[in-house]
Amino acid sequence: MYILFFALRVLLAIIPQALPYADEMWQGPEIAHNDVFGYGWLTWEWTRDQPLRGPIYHSLFSLLYWILNKLNLDHPQIIAYGPRILQCAISAIYDIYLIKLLTLEGIRNKLYIILVNYTLWFSLNCFSKTLINTFETILFTLALYHWVQYLQTNRNKNNLLCRLLVIVNVMARQSSIIPWIFIWPYHLLTAKTNLKGRFQILVINGITLILLIILSISVDSLYHGKLTSTFYNFLEFNLLSGMSSFYGVHDRLWFITQGLPYVQLGWVISFIIGIYSYIKKGIFSAQPLRLMYYMIFTILMLSLSAHKEDRFLLPLFPIIIYFICLGLEYLDKIKWKKIKKIIILLAVISNISFFILMNTYQDVGALKTMSILRQRNATEVQFFTQCHRTPFYSFIHKNISMTFPDCSPTNDVTSLETYQLHQDSAKYIQQKLQQSKLPSHIVIYNYLMNDNVKKLLDQYDQIESIYHQYYTDTYFEDQKNIYINIYELHQ
Repeated sequence: MYILFFALRVLLAIIPQALPYADEMWQGPEIAHNDVFGYGWLTWEWTRDQPLRGPIYHSLFSLLYWILNKLNLDHPQIIAYGPRILQCAISAIYDIYLIKLLTLEGIRNKLYIILVNYTLWFSLNCFSKTLINTFETILFTLALYHWVQYLQTNRNKNNLLCRLLVIVNVMARQSSIIPWIFIWPYHLLTAKTNLKGRFQILVINGITLILLIILSISVDSLYHGKLTSTFYNFLEFNLLSGMSSFYGVHDRLWFITQGLPYVQLGWVISFIIGIYSYIKKGIFSAQPLRLMYYMIFTILMLSLSAHKEDRFLLPLFPIIIYFICLGLEYLDKIKWKKIKKIIILLAVISNISFFILMNTYQDVGALKTMSILRQRNATEVQFFTQCHRTPFYSFIHKNISMTFPDCSPTNDVTSLETYQLHQDSAKYIQQKLQQSKLPSHIVIYNYLMNDNVKKLLDQYDQIESIYHQYYTDTYFEDQKNIYINIYELHQ
């Protein structure tokens, strides 16, 4: 089964060319490329005095790059797609353990698990990409599997493995601690044991927390070359200072009213039925509704932040898929087979269609742009685009000068270079081109082109116009039918 899942993930990594999330490159392969090859571009999260990111996740790609470099196999194509292939190998482990976990939780039909996992458009869209949220989800699934094994068998080995996986996960992405803030205290309060047993659980939880703090600070400090804690820095930036709102503000119920329906589409019907079945079973059999408690607590905690994104829900996917499968099995139980077929048909069509749509019409020009620049032997590239919207050195794999408008978080949005570019593209471009010699190539969105910009680029030939996305919002007005134009300096 692993080989099959791996092959499917690889196909999903290579065939779709969309790059919907900047973090796919800028929190993984780009950082790894800089660490191994000595050149690259580090985003503000890594260069600020109190860095927000640690090395755990991108070190996987650093190891891959190091091996390729030592074997003289660091061809640009391998460097570009190697991390995705490695991610697919890890994601295939997730596919296996998802089946194991949901089977432990009582899902009898494994085909339902595979069907849902491989037709949820958001799962298809994320698990073959080098997103740290994907890595977080995989480690959470493995940890939850060992936790459920521990609850059912009382084997200390599973408890230990669970806690080690949680520690690694939190070191990789700080917010992954959220479900365990509830899970472990909930176990402390509900475990069928005496006072001594509860004290032992409390001690184990305390030791886990101490180990997490010590290891996290040690690894962060060694990597960044100074005493620091990315866990605290992340908390301070996103919650205490409220700077996460720089990336957008959403209402408190966003995850429930928009996030959950969006990542499931047609499967949300079976999801709701599964929750109904779960609650009904819990009420009449006195079965603890712990999975629902885990999910509700996590959503509530995530909702405290002003900034919300669909990918923040990824760690809940094992539980979401559980409820969807439970809904399908409930329909089997009450013999609503025709209704079940309609729900499955609606869910599959809506999810697969939307997956194809998103990978055909949205964020699809970035990878092709970088491939063309590599083929044209670009020596210096100036990007007049939104920041971080393309890969950089992890795709070019050549030590050339490349820059784009700065968009580091600030309380004054008008000081952002991306804002200034969209406010008056000709003025901004003129300032940049006057600062140094003309770059060999310029990359610019079509909607930023006007007569004044064309005059500034009179020494360039347009060599490509690549379709990028159907829609995007900017600081001033929404844009549709966006193309990425590539200009090359006259020879």
